[in-house]
Parts: sequence; structure tokens; C-alpha cells
Amino acid sequence: MASQDMDNLLTLLAKYSYRYKPEGFMLASGKVSNEYIDCKMALSHAEAGPWVAALILARADPRAVAVGGLTMGADPIAYATSLVSAGGRNLRWFSVRKESKQHGSRKLIEGDVPNGANVVIVDDVVTTGGSTEDAIQKARAERLNVLQVIALVDREEDGGLERIQRAAGSDVSVQALFTKADVRREWERLQPTLRAIA
Repeated sequence: MASQDMDNLLTLLAKYSYRYKPEGFMLASGKVSNEYIDCKMALSHAEAGPWVAALILARADPRAVAVGGLTMGADPIAYATSLVSAGGRNLRWFSVRKESKQHGSRKLIEGDVPNGANVVIVDDVVTTGGSTEDAIQKARAERLNVLQVIALVDREEDGGLERIQRAAGSDVSVQALFTKADVRREWERLQPTLRAIA
């Protein structure tokens, strides 16, 4: 079943998230690349939620009580995982703000996650690893115990996963479900079908 979930999600990422443009796209890192992966396009489809949740749940450390990361790349992954876990592991979701709220409780982390909770940090795409590193630092500043990091796609550039591993520490598992090369290969495989639909 996990293998089918992987295949299904990869196809969705290739169809809706992967883009190629010779003149290039400006990335969040400030670099220009002729390949762009916008995971939110695939994750906005209803069928993506159960697939990504099943894959995260299959890998999530059994000690974890919550899953989340920096808004908004992590949000759909965390929400879906929490919803699908209901009645089983019952993982909570949380969302790390880029800046603290300027009113009310001035929270940096949204969601009911107590101090000392064991958590899994998730993210959609890793390029430099900066947003994931930010999520780890902020989670720890709010006294959460980061056990694991799971990204949806590693762009395989700028040593992103290695940077995350250094930030997380050697005792924290860091992994990505797919690489950019995986998504590109599936996109290439689908090209005859996608051209026929267009």
C-alpha cells in the first residue's frame, strides 16, 4: 500500500507541481533555476492528503505526538497527517509562524503542543534547507523536542538536506520522500499523456 501511495503522490507532483522553463524561475533562495517545484499545487488536490499522510505516518517516529513546520509549506502536510491519524496515533498538527503574532498571546507556534512534546518537522520542498532549519530552531526555542525531519521533495541543490542535518544534530533522522530527479523522471514519463490532454 505504501508503494502505491508513493506512486500516486509522485504522479500528482509531476502533473501539478513540476515546471520547466528555459529562461528560469526565481527561487525563494534568490537563485534562478529552469526547474520549479510548487508542492502546494499537488497538495491542494483532495486525493493528495491521504497519500502524503500515509507516507508520513509510516515513517514518523513512534514517540512523536505532533507534526508540523514552517508555514505554509508544512501546513497541508501537517493537517493531512493529523486528520488521517485520528483514531490511531492521534498526532496533533502545529504550524510555526515566520514571526510571532503581534497581538493576543503573541504565539510563535500555533496548535496545542505542550512544552517538551516530541515532534516531527515536515516541509514541502528543500533547496537550501533554510526554512526547515528555521522551523527546527523556532520549535526548540518553544521547548519542543525535535525527533525527526521529513521533507516531501529534496531539490538536491545547495546541500539542503546536509544543512538540515547539521542544524538538527546527528541524533535526528532527516529524510526526503522524493528527489527532484524522481519528480522530473515522472514528469518526462507523463509528457505524451499531458500533451494529449492539452
